[in-house]
Amino acid sequence: MEELPDYHFNREEFVDVFREIFSDDEIIKIEMYCQGCKCFYNFLLYYKDDTYYIIHFDSGLIISWYKHLGRANTCNNEHFDIFSLKALLKELKEDIKDSD
Repeated sequence: MEELPDYHFNREEFVDVFREIFSDDEIIKIEMYCQGCKCFYNFLLYYKDDTYYIIHFDSGLIISWYKHLGRANTCNNEHFDIFSLKALLKELKEDIKDSD
């Protein structure tokens, strides 16, 4: 299996998009959901070996970061851009809201 590059997105842009969509408390909640392996309607939030994963069921897309938001962020789709990430995170926010 081919390894993904250490930084799919510019780290600062990656973090900025998260902070634009989610409050600090919501980001902490996302990290907790990952650590608890939380499943939503369209997403699985998962954590393993200090890496946080957001998995989108319909597309098979996987976004991850290591230890701290933005650090060594990866994506399994080389064409997925920062604008697509923003749309994906908005969808995740709605999924979380709908499950509360």
